[in-house]
Amino acid sequence: MPQHWADGPRPLISTLPFSSSSSHSAYYVATQMALAHNGILRGLNSIYLQAPHVPRDSSNDVRDFLTYCSCWCESMHHHHEAEEQDFFPNIERISGVDGLMSRNVEQHRAFTPGFDEFQTYAKTCAVKDYDGQKIRSLVESFAEPLTKHLHEEIDTLRALDECDSESVRQAYQRLEKTLMATDNVRSYCPILLDGLLTMTQYRIAPLVFGTADRSFEGGIHDFPKVPFFVPYVIHYVFARAYRGAWRYNPCTLWRDPQELAFKGPS
Repeated sequence: MPQHWADGPRPLISTLPFSSSSSHSAYYVATQMALAHNGILRGLNSIYLQAPHVPRDSSNDVRDFLTYCSCWCESMHHHHEAEEQDFFPNIERISGVDGLMSRNVEQHRAFTPGFDEFQTYAKTCAVKDYDGQKIRSLVESFAEPLTKHLHEEIDTLRALDECDSESVRQAYQRLEKTLMATDNVRSYCPILLDGLLTMTQYRIAPLVFGTADRSFEGGIHDFPKVPFFVPYVIHYVFARAYRGAWRYNPCTLWRDPQELAFKGPS
């Protein structure tokens, strides 16, 4: 494990209390969502740790880092939008409890203003005006409510063990399909995975794989679970358009931890 890495300052979510249980799909869904949320947190930590150390006199470094920040924002927005539009309503229907997921929606709203300001800065900041401390300040404005939400949503999902197990699994599988099938692919070709036509996004997939650590919790997880060739396709095809941005990932596209590109005292 690299000495200076992205497992903080925002803490990751442990799955050990529930991931080994196969008695109900709620524990599988909670595990998969926790691993996805950990990717979000690693990406955010990577941004926070590297921001003040990106050399302002290197336009390529700054441009690539701002692109990385924008891609992280797009990935997180896509994740939460899919939850609100599809997954949460399905869970409420399965549980028969109206408003069961309303707390999670409220938590989305709590971090949205700061997140939106950060996303705007990443998209509109001129290279010459880049300020790493400004990035940190913007991240700090929404990181606490975001982290709280990412952790507490897992507790909500674990509590679904009182619902029909197969229905909970199907709701999550539908969410997975929604997250993969996006119009953000543009000119790239779809890939057939596990019999489902899904899309590998050229701005999102390299970030998802580059923030997934397959050594996490002793390497007991295979996340995202895909055929062996998919990281090769992402590396050699989809990641090419923004190759410079992915050096800011905390992991390789094969999901192995790597040293942060720009590091220093946190």
